[in-house]
Amino acid sequence: MKVTQQLNDLGQSLWLDNITRELLTSDTLSRYFSKLSVTGLTSNPTIFDHTIQKGDFYVKLAD
Repeated sequence: MKVTQQLNDLGQSLWLDNITRELLTSDTLSRYFSKLSVTGLTSNPTIFDHTIQKGDFYVKLAD
């Protein structure tokens, strides 16, 4: 049994501190849920802003 499943079985919720459009539109997130027992997502505003500014998955609007 995977360590992540053991933690989940003990009542520990596993969250990713990273939300990206790529993660949401690919099958990666569903694999994290099914194979690694991840139960949620979060992101702090600074990381999310950096992802929007530097990422290729977001449209940058003119000022």
